[in-house]
Amino acid sequence: MSDQRQNHDPYSSGQGYDPYKLVDDVIEVLVQHGLSPDRSHGSTSERITGASMLLRNLGVAPLRAPEDAVDLDGGLHYDSRMHGD
Repeated sequence: MSDQRQNHDPYSSGQGYDPYKLVDDVIEVLVQHGLSPDRSHGSTSERITGASMLLRNLGVAPLRAPEDAVDLDGGLHYDSRMHGD
């Protein structure tokens, strides 16, 4: 039996979506359904990894808006994540 799954590169589809926006969209939908999502559970890294995996598995590239990906704080965010300072 042949495997019917295709190795599809989401980056070649021309479709992209910001995984941070997807997380916000999901939270909004959960609130609309009467739930109370709480961002204090888990970590931003885990949420973004999960959102990116979902997008790739749907054939959509997880892309951030260019202005969101630029380091505007002079490396402070990086330093705090990597060195704890």
